[in-house]
Amino acid sequence: MRSAFDLGLTLTNGQTFYWGNFENGFVFGKPDHKGFWWGVSWGTVWVIKQMDNKIHLKKGDSQRFYSLFGFKDDLKSLKDLAVRYNDTPLLKALKTFWGMRIMRQDPWETLIGFMLSSQNRVENIAKGVWMLCKEYGDAVDGIHLFPKPEVLKDADERFLKKLPLRYEIQSLRLKEVARIIYENPDFWDKLPDDYYSRREYLKKLPGVGNKIADCVLAYGLGDGRAVPLDTHMLKISKKFYSLEYKSLTNKVYNELGDFYRRRYGELSALAQSYLYSLSRVPNVLRKKSTL
Repeated sequence: MRSAFDLGLTLTNGQTFYWGNFENGFVFGKPDHKGFWWGVSWGTVWVIKQMDNKIHLKKGDSQRFYSLFGFKDDLKSLKDLAVRYNDTPLLKALKTFWGMRIMRQDPWETLIGFMLSSQNRVENIAKGVWMLCKEYGDAVDGIHLFPKPEVLKDADERFLKKLPLRYEIQSLRLKEVARIIYENPDFWDKLPDDYYSRREYLKKLPGVGNKIADCVLAYGLGDGRAVPLDTHMLKISKKFYSLEYKSLTNKVYNELGDFYRRRYGELSALAQSYLYSLSRVPNVLRKKSTL
């Protein structure tokens, strides 16, 4: 069995969009020619390389490394639950993608990325994040950090409309959300404890629906109860679990998420990440994407 941590799979399974290399513009989903992954998280530039079971942290916050990459998640416990429920699809996913982790990213940075994600290809999301950071983020070691709310709230709408999004309104909502976060500095501290309540709290932000809220909860706030659902998961749920839902209405979203939460509890987000990879293979296993 592979290592209990796989850096490449973790960085390219759809939970983060600003990792790759910056040797010639931005190449998403692939390390540089020396095998180092470059990225930004928690207002810090990271440069990391994995060699079998060894990690070379060239740049980054060593105190945050283990929490950032979800080392507290117990993959063995998830596997034991999959065995208990005879969950063949999840067992297959665990075997295929073993070592993939759920990251604990900065919630503001996570929110930015997923606000660019609606009905969008991962490559376009990554490009949009790169463009936004390059235009409005502070530069550190030649790499631009995520823009701060106080900067993004005043962004030029003409520039925002150039971002590779399906709908123009998505880019304009970035300004409005940045303004709200800026004017409410304790926004993240006011999150309720109850899962459904905190999801509804995030949905008060313009342009944030169930999935974006769940992505922020799972990948930015470490809430293992969040199960981000989209058409990929709808198909997986039908194919493997005979859950016959035609579309993700709010009622269906809740019922489908509860199905996974009843089985996997605090490990539901991790289970979703593995199942999702059965439908959408992580970019590290695909061809290079140059932005």
